[in-house]
Amino acid sequence: MTDSAVPYTRMDVCKRSLETVRHSRMLGLEVLSAEEEGVRLRLPWREDLVGNPDTGVLHGGAVFALMDHAGGMANSCRLYPAVEITPTIDLRIDHLHAPTPGKAVICDATCYRLSAHVTFVRMTAWEEGDEQGEPVATGQATYTRMKLDRSGRVAS
Repeated sequence: MTDSAVPYTRMDVCKRSLETVRHSRMLGLEVLSAEEEGVRLRLPWREDLVGNPDTGVLHGGAVFALMDHAGGMANSCRLYPAVEITPTIDLRIDHLHAPTPGKAVICDATCYRLSAHVTFVRMTAWEEGDEQGEPVATGQATYTRMKLDRSGRVAS
């Protein structure tokens, strides 16, 4: 099946993913791009996402959730036009420095390898506007592949 014959795009798949995952909606995640090579997501800075009110720095858990969701979307983009569920097996995040208070965080994620049952993803997060600078965090993850049948059920 060619991409032009598919009634939905990679961006459609990613936006649908954000709509259906409550914590992603609550965080205000946005899909900036969705290509075969990977995705770019944005986590806005908001006062309710601050981890330490004395510093105004985004909570590390919000950055972690951004990166995990970006990894799952990278899988969707790589597997497109097939649709699979890819729960996280393992995720390692290195928080390299705190993002500047008031700045959104951007995450790029790439699925660099698919096996029959596992996907492998790398992620990098930066302060918005400083994508060429030092990353805020880097990560690597594995996800399990759960194929769906035509009715949307997990196929064995």
